[in-house]
Amino acid sequence: MIGDSQGRRSAVADKPGSNERLSAASPEMLAAPAISPPRRRRQPRLLALAVAMMVLGALGAVWAVTAFGGRVSVVAVAGEVRYGEVVERADLVEAQIASDAALAPVPFAQVDELVGMIAATDLLPGTLLTRDQLTSEQLPPEGSRLVGVAVPSGQLPATQLRPRDEVLLVPVVVAEGGGSVDGLPSPYLAVVVAIGPVGADGTRVIDVLVDDLDAVDVASRSAVRGLAIVLVSRG
Repeated sequence: MIGDSQGRRSAVADKPGSNERLSAASPEMLAAPAISPPRRRRQPRLLALAVAMMVLGALGAVWAVTAFGGRVSVVAVAGEVRYGEVVERADLVEAQIASDAALAPVPFAQVDELVGMIAATDLLPGTLLTRDQLTSEQLPPEGSRLVGVAVPSGQLPATQLRPRDEVLLVPVVVAEGGGSVDGLPSPYLAVVVAIGPVGADGTRVIDVLVDDLDAVDVASRSAVRGLAIVLVSRG
């Protein structure tokens, strides 16, 4: 039995080509086969959650900028409104500005309350509107009269008059023969409302508010170009 087994081993060892096949095998062929790692499966729920978190983060950033930036909606002037004119809805527009304690524009939520009010000064396009620029008092106010005064250019200040300017209407008296005039009439205190264009004869008509007791006298003197205007203070 022992002899037979030794004989079989010898026969295998002596078999032609057996050693050559073993020596010709490459290290890769003798190495263990490579095993690919398992593929990770994408989970749609986690992906959707990540996208939602990104969107919420962006919205939060926008909200923070808006909230801490302090932007507010206020009323601005869209079209020019002259002193004494009625404010219409088309004259007003919404504007977004940074909140500032030094400014006091009317909140845009109150815009409808301003329609029908009177401009207490000239309202210029692009400016913010405040309550003190408006009044509910119609022109002329009680105790006053609105008079159009025709004044030659030589009897006006070279400085352009503006609405709300306080002026004196000085009666012009021409002495006969170049002599002096005694007992000059007193001037009339007035407030400028509007300034008309210069006419072909160099005369400009200026609307003024005067005391109702002076209205007739001022109008009669204006009819003969008998008034000069002195600027007292800016409105």
